[in-house]
Amino acid sequence: MTEEYEQTDDEQIEKEMNTGSTTLPDGVIERLSQYANRTKQELKKVVNDYLEQIAKEHECSNPADEDEDLLIDWAEQMFIETRNAGSGGSVMAGSVPFVGCFVGVDEKRRDRRGNLVSRAKRDFTLDPLAAITSGQVGHYIKKDGMWSLSTNNGTTVTETPVDETPPHSFVADSERICLLAKSGRPKAMSMNGRNYHFLGAPETDFTNDGSIQLWRLDMQGEDADAEVFIGEPCKIMARPPNENAAEGFKDVLSTGLGASKTIEYTDEFVNEAQRKLLQPFKFWTDGDLHSHFAPLEDLAEAFESGSRTFTINGEQGRSGPIVLTKGTVNRLSTEPRDSKFDEDGRGYSLTLTSTALQSSYGTKDSADVMCWIGSACNDLTTPFSARTDDALIPYAERSTVLVCGRVGIKRKDGVDIPSIKVMGVFADSRRIRRRQTGGDTGEGQFN
Repeated sequence: MTEEYEQTDDEQIEKEMNTGSTTLPDGVIERLSQYANRTKQELKKVVNDYLEQIAKEHECSNPADEDEDLLIDWAEQMFIETRNAGSGGSVMAGSVPFVGCFVGVDEKRRDRRGNLVSRAKRDFTLDPLAAITSGQVGHYIKKDGMWSLSTNNGTTVTETPVDETPPHSFVADSERICLLAKSGRPKAMSMNGRNYHFLGAPETDFTNDGSIQLWRLDMQGEDADAEVFIGEPCKIMARPPNENAAEGFKDVLSTGLGASKTIEYTDEFVNEAQRKLLQPFKFWTDGDLHSHFAPLEDLAEAFESGSRTFTINGEQGRSGPIVLTKGTVNRLSTEPRDSKFDEDGRGYSLTLTSTALQSSYGTKDSADVMCWIGSACNDLTTPFSARTDDALIPYAERSTVLVCGRVGIKRKDGVDIPSIKVMGVFADSRRIRRRQTGGDTGEGQFN
């Protein structure tokens, strides 16, 4: 259904924009305006994008020389290209622009379809016909030397002989079954995903009180290993959680495959006067904007108030909250060490302190907060360097940094000592001491 179009004074001004010797036709302006409204962009920008597009793709420098229906078709093509992310990504249905910044990445990838496979096995074992009728499960059947796939839309002969394993299949009740996509075709039984932590809000709500929060951005496939710029203002398309989502998933944003290619690093989603507030040392620490910042000296209290308990295999555990904090580096180890807890088997570390901690605890263990950095954070972000437009600048001890991570507590001599499992580090080039790097560290230097 075509959206109702009502021309405003501003749009009339854009319509009068001279593009050589004439104006754009009403049909083109209508489509540009609808797209601008839907994506929350200024019409002027969309018009300019359209003119650049037809000049680049169709060598059209003067639209007045072209037929109106051709200009309209070009506008239609532009929308299709943009909605599917001309940069190479795809946009999931129901997605809206979210703005803010990345603050961290989870340490591990996880299979997003493991639960679907378990459910399919259970449902097929209990009632094969009901499982197939649901449209979620397909059943492979041997027929005339080939595998056939039975779904709720009927049975189709595949190109796989019975002496080979049918694609994307797994066993349930001694039968071969598979998960089905909405198209009715088999889909892979596994899909790696990683949560990226994003501090922000939907673009339309960003400046509203109480709208900014810490989200888990679910990135799947190749996006699960996407490199991101921690602390850099940006925009990304994501689908908000369903209002009926379980309590533990109300902060999860869904994305389409290739979503990392749609990330736009920009601060133009707020007016020029507000952009200085997006600087991480303001944005991460401002208690009026959100409640996720905790000073180093308050981490034990943050753990007590924000931790949750869980049970796995009959054993109870406790998980601390994810917080944003700030401190001065007094030790760091940029060389990897073996770690049996890391998905790639290596870890890094730094230690934070502050005058408040040292005033309270002197040289005791409680004066330092140990920060453990995994391979994902090291590889997908730049935890040991400050980023500038031109370079990455390694920092040294006594640099001030921001950290996003999950708080843990260990008890020693009756005292609770916090630590952080780091997801992201932001360093500002004006708040660091530069680390000297380089030189030959191998045995050959002594030859």
